[in-house]
Amino acid sequence: MTPPLTALVFPDVEAMVVNEILDVLAYEASTVRPEGDAFMEALPFVWVNRIGGVRVAGTFGGLRLFDEARISLDVYAASRVEATDAMARVRAAMEQMQGTSRNGGAVLRTWEETGPAVRPEEPNSNVTRIGYIAGFRVQPV
Repeated sequence: MTPPLTALVFPDVEAMVVNEILDVLAYEASTVRPEGDAFMEALPFVWVNRIGGVRVAGTFGGLRLFDEARISLDVYAASRVEATDAMARVRAAMEQMQGTSRNGGAVLRTWEETGPAVRPEEPNSNVTRIGYIAGFRVQPV
């Protein structure tokens, strides 16, 4: 018999972010980058990956648990202008997640770890990749 969980199970922050981008911006977004022609057809595409974070416990008013996820967001587009525009929209959408709930989680706070920067892609690939790292403090709902 499996013992019951005594700790909170946190929501999948990657799924929360992907679904926000799909719903609010209508860009293609996933935790898996498409290959070949599917990749070019998906542009602009947002690649979402959790790159760390910590579970936090304890406050002055009692015990509260939350997850502070670090999420890397890479925007791929056919030109630098298109990638820059798409990244500006992605940043705004991530900021607006603060105070919302989706996918079983409440977003208590959002912040930027690093601002947007060109992340070199394969030479001669005809795509521009701009990425940044965002933080999300979430709790299960």
